[in-house]
Amino acid sequence: MRKRIFKGFAAVLLSSTLTVSTVFAVFADDVDKLKQQKQQTQQELDNLQDQWAYLLQQMDDLELKMANKSDEIDALEEAEKIQSAQYEDMKLRIKYMYEDQSVSLAEVFLTSSDMSTMLNKAVYMQEVYNYDRNKLDEMAQTASEIKELKEKLESDKQELDEAQTQLTEKQALLYSTIQETQAKADDVNSQLESAVKKAAEVAAKREQERQAAAAKQNQQINTTVTPAKGDSSVASGVVSLAYSLLGVPYVSGGSSPSGFDCSGFTSYLYRQYGVSLSRSSSAQAYGGESVPLASAQPGDIICYPGHVALYIGGGQIIHAPYPGEVVKVASVNIMSITDVRRYW
Repeated sequence: MRKRIFKGFAAVLLSSTLTVSTVFAVFADDVDKLKQQKQQTQQELDNLQDQWAYLLQQMDDLELKMANKSDEIDALEEAEKIQSAQYEDMKLRIKYMYEDQSVSLAEVFLTSSDMSTMLNKAVYMQEVYNYDRNKLDEMAQTASEIKELKEKLESDKQELDEAQTQLTEKQALLYSTIQETQAKADDVNSQLESAVKKAAEVAAKREQERQAAAAKQNQQINTTVTPAKGDSSVASGVVSLAYSLLGVPYVSGGSSPSGFDCSGFTSYLYRQYGVSLSRSSSAQAYGGESVPLASAQPGDIICYPGHVALYIGGGQIIHAPYPGEVVKVASVNIMSITDVRRYW
């Protein structure tokens, strides 16, 4: 009898052991597959992030090229104004000399004391005329060259604008792909966590001990954030100035009240208060001091992928959005926030 009981107990124990082993084997297989999926998805995500970083570098380089091209056009327009004024002055000089003169050419010759004097006067007047005529021709040629150069610069600017549009579209598509891949990675992580949890439930005691240790560890984590200190008068002045520039058109490469791009707008605001910011959105995302979004204050710079804006409080920003738009107020949640930088 005792022998049969022992055999029965041994059979039950063996059956339980086999069941547990089978469960562990099934879950272990699921975990291995999910780990492989996670590794593949993470590789896809890393590749996309590399593409994203390269795209941001391209946009940053393009942003600087557009700013330089705008400066060249502004300088050429100023030179064109000066040349036009000189041309008008020359025309006025000729008018006074050859059209409005009080003494006619014939009278000058008739009043000459002798033939030599008359010839000298004639030669002199012809030389003056030839000089003025040549100067007018030179000015006309210069004006033509300035016009051609201006058209070339404007054509280059148009090409840069088109390149920016293409990069912006590529950025939007890549951002969407990254979000989808991230969601895929999150789903795989969720499945992996679930599989690990189910495997751990087979050993309830170990799971309870792990959870207790994790809970104790979580209680020891200090999440207190100390807000940064700064000169609030500068921040207040920057915000007030930003409000006064609402409605200014977006200009690629612009950094003046005649037109701004995103980084040109923020750098212009702080420049008026003696604070120098980098001229590109990617560089501004690394300057100043990083603060948590929850601690953001008016005057802080909100950083997005390839974009920056001025935080004005109440969950709102003022920014120069994109070509065809103007400086405007918008929600801080226009896209995913990468950082908050404080320069004051």
